[in-house]
Amino acid sequence: MDNIRLNRMTIVFRQTAFFCDRWHWVLLALAAPFLLFPSPNRSLVLFVVPGLWIVAWLTGREPLPRTPLNATLLLMFCMVLVSLWATFDISYSLPKIGGMVLGIGVFFAVVREAERPRGWILSLLAFLGIGLGITLLGVFGTSWFTSKITLFDPITTRIPRFITGLQGAEAGFHPNEVAGALIWVLPLMMTISVALFLLPRLPRNEDASALRKDWPEKMRGWRLFGVTILCLTATFFVTAVFFLTQSRGGYIALALTLPALILIALPPRWRWYSLALLALLAIVFGILLAFQSEVVRNWVTGFNFAANPALSLITFEGRLELWSRAIYGIQDFPFTGMGMNAFRKVMPVLYPLFLMHPDMDIGHAHNEYLQAALDLGIPGLIAFIGLYIGAFWMLIDIWKSTRHPPPNTDHYLLLTAHYSLFARSLTLGLGGGLFAHLLYGLTDAVALGAKPGVLLWMLLGLIAGLHRQAQEYWAVVDSNVPATELKMDNAND
Repeated sequence: MDNIRLNRMTIVFRQTAFFCDRWHWVLLALAAPFLLFPSPNRSLVLFVVPGLWIVAWLTGREPLPRTPLNATLLLMFCMVLVSLWATFDISYSLPKIGGMVLGIGVFFAVVREAERPRGWILSLLAFLGIGLGITLLGVFGTSWFTSKITLFDPITTRIPRFITGLQGAEAGFHPNEVAGALIWVLPLMMTISVALFLLPRLPRNEDASALRKDWPEKMRGWRLFGVTILCLTATFFVTAVFFLTQSRGGYIALALTLPALILIALPPRWRWYSLALLALLAIVFGILLAFQSEVVRNWVTGFNFAANPALSLITFEGRLELWSRAIYGIQDFPFTGMGMNAFRKVMPVLYPLFLMHPDMDIGHAHNEYLQAALDLGIPGLIAFIGLYIGAFWMLIDIWKSTRHPPPNTDHYLLLTAHYSLFARSLTLGLGGGLFAHLLYGLTDAVALGAKPGVLLWMLLGLIAGLHRQAQEYWAVVDSNVPATELKMDNAND
């Protein structure tokens, strides 16, 4: 009898483990609100993410999918543990720590689902959906307290604010942080919209006919038209809210990113012509500035153009002072950092500012790289930069795979059925969002562990998932692994 009971308990345990593993993303979604708004009384929820990895191991799966970012992530989360020792108050750092735990859980959950084409598309839709949700929350929860562009005043002054009192954003969302979150999503939405708009207009040659033939049946005709209109509308909405934030760092980042994406997308011959034209324009612009040196000097020192807040550089002095205090903090806490979220409390005490009011709550160093070093020390900064390097390396590898004809298999949906135009659009959009936020992070920050930062982890997960598909694609091309064997493995998954 004891053996029978033991066997029954073992069966129930395994069935429960398989059920939890199958619906791991649902359990992660249920835990997300508690990780985004943690408290010491609910701190046990932090163990949900490693618990899901243990469940995956018990069912015979890899607890953590293998990606080029795993070593970097290990270093980063070792530094998160170190920051627990360095922080002046763990409960004060808990919101950012909870955000980091959720982020790593989301990353590996997206990678696991994105290994398969259908899961990748569903993850992409979830990413875009969360981006739209943040946009909608930004409309009614942002503190439109600054007016750098008077043209937007009639709009921002009439937008009601319904969302206040949230943990970490009691007075509402800061416009610059909303812009930093949207810039992760906006380039991808733009490239997808352009691809959907151009697809029916491809020239009727052999390659275009093959692309149309490979396109899924549900995405032809009026369905394609409806999806295109929906995507264009969503892109316009996100773009409008992005411009309403009046984030100059966001504007500059997007203005530099979009031409770079266009240059990459152009055929090689037109790319060289465009580069030559840009070089010529840069020379002409430099000559004009040389003849208008007095105007430039007055602009930088706060006269003439500085009367317009959108063109003023006076606030840059405050940035410089804040960055100097961040560097002092890194020098004093080089290996451990101050602890996550501690800069806003430690800085006024140890490194007071002179150009800003002492009671002003400054949430971060207005530079993501300095803020990463303040939170997690220089090793954490190295890990943070390593994430960008690894992600761009994967994107380059994916881009290379789109240059070669696909094998005759329907296994690689994103590298065959959506080949050429759509695959390259996805790659450009993912890389564009990452690159634009990299530029934005030079003068502002969405700090590690911040609530909108879940978009970064989803973006990295989409890149890693698509890269794993590209690796399997190259395995087929190189004939190292038979295509039929890969199909059977995918079916078993």
